[in-house]
Amino acid sequence: MGRRRNPENAWMPPHVARYKNGYRFRKHGEPTKHIASPDASQAEVWVAYEKYLAGLVQKTFTFADLVELYFASPQYTKHIKPQTQKDYYRYSQRILAVFGEMKPDNITSPLVQMFMDARGAEYPTSANRERTFLGIVMKWGKARGFVKIEDPTAVVKTIKVKPGGRYVEDWEYQAFWQWLGDRGHVMHQCAMEISYLCAARQQDVLALTRADIQEDGLLIVQAKTGKAQLKLWSSALKEAVDRAVATNTEAQIQTTHIIRSRVGRACTRTGFNAIWLREQRGALASGAIKQRFRFHDLKIKAASDFEGDVQKFTGHKTRSMAERYNRTADRVVSLNHVNTKNS
Repeated sequence: MGRRRNPENAWMPPHVARYKNGYRFRKHGEPTKHIASPDASQAEVWVAYEKYLAGLVQKTFTFADLVELYFASPQYTKHIKPQTQKDYYRYSQRILAVFGEMKPDNITSPLVQMFMDARGAEYPTSANRERTFLGIVMKWGKARGFVKIEDPTAVVKTIKVKPGGRYVEDWEYQAFWQWLGDRGHVMHQCAMEISYLCAARQQDVLALTRADIQEDGLLIVQAKTGKAQLKLWSSALKEAVDRAVATNTEAQIQTTHIIRSRVGRACTRTGFNAIWLREQRGALASGAIKQRFRFHDLKIKAASDFEGDVQKFTGHKTRSMAERYNRTADRVVSLNHVNTKNS
């Protein structure tokens, strides 16, 4: 039996409740829907409710509805990292453009394969990620009774792609590091050093605060995996962190972040990348570097330059993923066989 309503709300239609933007329909297993404005009369709310129900009778449950339910679910809102949520939303746009109006049970493996063939011909990496998102939503819907068929992506193979990014040569690194310094971008220099020395992602470097400066090293928590690593101090790492903390101290507002903007606030990825791209173009045009490289390529350089357990150093869950970042050729001993035949 449902919870009894307050007397002042007894006039409302079933499953309708007030909220800050007016009145909405909420029922377990169905999308939440705004139906009336805050100033609507009781009669107008009932009319809106009846129109909404009439639309539900006529409307077919589509894959777009399934995605809407998934995005509103705790599995998405509470158990997935914010950056991954943004990625999933981006992947959904292409998938919805293709499959959004279809019934989930009508999305078959041959149709998914056709999508992969067409999309993958030009954007193989995007096609793989969008296929993965499609599979996640279909399996989520299957477990909750919204989908009857098995996951149609299971038999569709991902497209083999070469690892993205490239190795940054020492002279390129040094040249661009100096270029940034000559133009007053000390924080970008420090971010480069921290990323390279710790094999850290950009978002993890920008998230560092003074609380992460420990006695024995720098504590880095990977936003993507939740993995925490204490990167033990080296003289180079200590110097980069100390330099960042001592920079931009004149700004009136000071956050506790290690990498801060000119006004003392935390650097956003958008703002940080805007400066990075502008200075990369400038360095390329001047001949300081011969080819542009991404900030993320610094992690490739770190994994390639590190001598030891690369997986432990980078914090990847699997060795195969760690090896994707290692671009150095394996050093293999050759045979030392002396030809004893008479010449």
